Amino acid sequence: MDNNLAERLEAVERLTKLFRTERTVYLTATIVSLVMLVASALSLMLRNKAGTAELSLMFGSGGLITYTAGRLLVMWNEAMKRLLPSDADVKGGSQ
Repeated sequence: MDNNLAERLEAVERLTKLFRTERTVYLTATIVSLVMLVASALSLMLRNKAGTAELSLMFGSGGLITYTAGRLLVMWNEAMKRLLPSDADVKGGSQ
């Protein structure tokens, strides 16, 4: 069983190395979008100018944050699936 876990850990390591650039791009886009959203909100609050156009820009960057964070979570979820025992492992181990 320990050998099987070691194989899964190696698979997760390979996946994280394979998608390192993509994760970095998504993480960078998420951080930039979040900073833009907070800066826009603060600017509008300080100047008391929260019109439709400004609020639309804020919601647009919020959508990008949601998308990129979601993609990061999908990659993390796929990596975690590799650590969990599959049905075949459970059936094979109980016989």
